[in-house]
Amino acid sequence: MSKLLKIFKFILQQSQTQPNGWVCTDQENLIMCIFENGKFNDTQKFTIFNDIENPDANKLARIANEMAEWLCSNHYDKVFLYE
Repeated sequence: MSKLLKIFKFILQQSQTQPNGWVCTDQENLIMCIFENGKFNDTQKFTIFNDIENPDANKLARIANEMAEWLCSNHYDKVFLYE
C-alpha cells in the first residue's frame, strides 16, 4: 500500500506562468520546484509552501534529492534534453 501512496506523492504539471516550464509538487512535504524543460540542473527553483522557521537544511536537501530522483525515473525527457 505504501508504494501506491508514493506514486501520488509527486505531481508534475506544465507551468502556467513559465513558457517551456514544468512544476513538480511534493504533496507530502509541501514543496514545489519549477524548472525549464530539459534544463532541470540549471534552472530548478524550489519553493516551500509552509513558512517554516529555521528549516533543516539537511532535510530540505533530502526532499529535493528525492524529487529529482523521481523526476529522472519517471520523466527523464522533461528533466534532460536528448542529444
